[in-house]
Amino acid sequence: MVEEVISAWDEVNATERVIASLRQKVSSLEMELSEREGSAASRVTEVELQEALRVSESRVSQLQRSLENERARRKALEDSGGEARLAELRDENARLIKSEEELMVMILEMEGRIDRLVTAIRGERA
Repeated sequence: MVEEVISAWDEVNATERVIASLRQKVSSLEMELSEREGSAASRVTEVELQEALRVSESRVSQLQRSLENERARRKALEDSGGEARLAELRDENARLIKSEEELMVMILEMEGRIDRLVTAIRGERA
């Protein structure tokens, strides 16, 4: 059980590191945009932003698959364990679901920022 909790915790930590990395990328893109607003020759291209969005969407899909795999693994463990173990796993599952929801909200916020950056760049081109 301890190993499973540690494993789940490691997965959450890894996801949080990815979120932090994505936040840094968004911040970097926002700073780059503000630095380049006055310079037509060195603007962030729409292609770069689309690539950042594609990478973010790919990461979201990967995290969703990872979550589905973890849920299936936990279901198999629940089926083979006793009542106390089942209760522990349910509590852990509830915590992971809450964490997933929080992380998904963060990812959606980052995607919104990227969309706003793309809109801002398109507005500058017009």
